Amino acid sequence: MAQSPTEIIKDIQELYLLDSLPWIVGYSGGKDSTASLQLLWNAIADLPADRRRFKPVHVISTDTLVENPVISAWVTLSLMQMNHSAYEQGLNITAHRLTPELKNRFWVNLIGKGYPSPRPKFRWCTDRLKISASTKFIQELSEANGEAILVLGVRRGESAARDKVIGEYKNSTRSKLSRNADPKLSRVWIYMPIETWSSDDVWEYIITEPNPWGINNQDLFNIYRGATPDAECPIVVDKSTPSCGDSRFGCYVCTMVSQDKSMAAMIQNDADKAWMQPIMDFRDKFLASSSAEEGDRKHRDFRRLNGRLTVMRDQLVHGPYSQERRRFLLLELLKAQNTAVEGGQAKGYGQIELISIEELDEIRRVWVEEKGEIEDYLPGIYKEATGRPYPGRELDPMPLEPSDLILLKRVAGHWSLRNQPTNEPTVRRERRLELYKLLRTLLATSFRGLQSRQRSKQLDEVSALLKAFAFIDEADALTFALAHHTDKKGEPSDSVAIDEPDNELLNKDLEGDSTRKVIPIALSNELLI
Repeated sequence: MAQSPTEIIKDIQELYLLDSLPWIVGYSGGKDSTASLQLLWNAIADLPADRRRFKPVHVISTDTLVENPVISAWVTLSLMQMNHSAYEQGLNITAHRLTPELKNRFWVNLIGKGYPSPRPKFRWCTDRLKISASTKFIQELSEANGEAILVLGVRRGESAARDKVIGEYKNSTRSKLSRNADPKLSRVWIYMPIETWSSDDVWEYIITEPNPWGINNQDLFNIYRGATPDAECPIVVDKSTPSCGDSRFGCYVCTMVSQDKSMAAMIQNDADKAWMQPIMDFRDKFLASSSAEEGDRKHRDFRRLNGRLTVMRDQLVHGPYSQERRRFLLLELLKAQNTAVEGGQAKGYGQIELISIEELDEIRRVWVEEKGEIEDYLPGIYKEATGRPYPGRELDPMPLEPSDLILLKRVAGHWSLRNQPTNEPTVRRERRLELYKLLRTLLATSFRGLQSRQRSKQLDEVSALLKAFAFIDEADALTFALAHHTDKKGEPSDSVAIDEPDNELLNKDLEGDSTRKVIPIALSNELLI
């Protein structure tokens, strides 16, 4: 049986005054987290004046920086209003907007490092974008205070997966609280005030009760209604009547689903949100369509990030996106941003940003310094997409002019054509490009070594590069890999199957840190002898 709001508020007041442990409230801007926070806010506000600041309450919201722009704007406004209202009402409540570290951000990894679009067996984004920032905040607060209480807006019956999560929390040694199932947060207790509520219970409460931090919950209701394909939230008369409770919001880049139905419905139902169409088009054309392995395989390097090879079913498992693909994705993203910003501003959305200058600076650094792509294409891509000079920070001058690199590419092509003849234009282009990348990256490493005091590492880097580019093309690499691969018993094997690998192992494979089914590279290429 569902608890009434009055009963929940009484429970919250008792828990709040029970000890000095700080509270952390997870807030996503959705209806469930809004209802939980509203109950908690009202409970504390109803306490005697001398008890309202008994202990701190931290409201945390993780912005992945690739959220649905409408939801992101709503959450940003809500957090600002919370801090203002808490101060005005004399409450010890502070709202925090958490963001991923620069190195963990979506575009830095996908366009910078070349991580392929997330997929069910390689969901690299969740921990980097959502979990890391909130876990760090909660860990630091709980360790500084011995323990902490985390308030979650989670309900039974939302889904089988969420019911399982709730079940994992239920090994409580305190009344109304559960120990956290995550070992990293062993000092954190879990409290779920609306656990017994239905979706309709949530809507009834937040619509009939005024929002205590000053936003209009009717606006939230309208967002949900606009994200429903038929644009209807009927009056609920019984359990068989559908409600707006099934709408889901998340990252617009998410490729775990075939379509962003909530964004599509918003665009369909509200002409004032049609400016998001370029964002959805970018996601559907260039991310979702490549979520399957075969869909984006042709756009990825046949090596891992550190140059090693992985074999599966007589094929090389491709690694990061190629330089050409990363350049293309950045250009299209910037074009989509230009169009969306222009349309959004016309409709009153003034803070639309798909990718920040800070992220562009980091992508540029990764391309030039980590990958040795000294062409430094990013400023030119930015100017082509926007018509404006690149406003980011400057890098150290490149020792080679663009004309020098064009000459280097031409020489590599002539040498490859003369020494590696083939009648296949695609193979000819691949061989020319492989040789050019080797020469360019060796030059980049040499230039970097001249500026570094650790000259001993330069030889190691050069050796690694020679091994990474030890093949004239992918076919040459595959032949070598199949010839040198051995199975677990040490016998030659020409095929390897993956038995449900977990995300961590897949991540290590992409980074090149795993030795699982990885072929060590030898200098077998006559070009390098």
